Amino acid sequence: MTIRPAKVDRGIGVSCIVSTVIHLTVFLLLLWWGKLFPANITYQETYYVDVVNLPVANPRAGSPTQKGNEAQVAPPPPPAPASAMKLPEKSTPAAKTAVKPGAGAAKADPAKSDAAFAERMAKLEKINEARHEEAVMERLRSKIKASGSGRAGMPTGSGTEHGSDYTAYIQSRLKDAFAETISYSGKNPEMIVRIFIDAGGKLTRRTIERSSGDHAFELSVLRAIDLASEKFTPPPAKKLFEGVFVFKPQGITPNRGK
Repeated sequence: MTIRPAKVDRGIGVSCIVSTVIHLTVFLLLLWWGKLFPANITYQETYYVDVVNLPVANPRAGSPTQKGNEAQVAPPPPPAPASAMKLPEKSTPAAKTAVKPGAGAAKADPAKSDAAFAERMAKLEKINEARHEEAVMERLRSKIKASGSGRAGMPTGSGTEHGSDYTAYIQSRLKDAFAETISYSGKNPEMIVRIFIDAGGKLTRRTIERSSGDHAFELSVLRAIDLASEKFTPPPAKKLFEGVFVFKPQGITPNRGK
């Protein structure tokens, strides 16, 4: 009798091994893929709010009343009476004040306003000075008309006055001429000249009493005397005139002491 060995089915064991190898391979691939391309997971932050002390409308009034807390909320202020709440009155056109065109500019730039004010004051001063001079001239004209006709340079002269009036007349003629010829090269030049005029009003002699030594000033004084002598009128009472005059750049004054 022949004994045959029993056949063992090995297909199930091979299938398990192959399946295990495949699953292990897939797991390793997934693990490698996760490390190579990590997933972006968004984490949402959670905030916790303390609801024990709630915010209030008026921080000065404190927190709301809680159990076990003796602090109390300050009562709100009483509402204002209806009589105290008044709407602003509308301004009528008649109540509007007129605004000058230069008011805004004056507030915007006080420096310009001050300059304009100073210029206006200077103009007013000039006008006042002009009026004052005109009033003085008018009084002089009235005085001349009241006193009668006189000679040139002597408003009230009639030929019988004292020689001092004639001296003032000669001084005025010399000032007019000296204003055209004045010239000097030194500091504070001075020159004293004695003038002689005959009965006909002709310059007969001029003598230098004293001089500061400025040659240019001396020449200008002598030219002024010659120029003024062309308009001299005869002295009062046809008497010879002799006068001493001090010439300075500031003006001409008679020297009555000599």
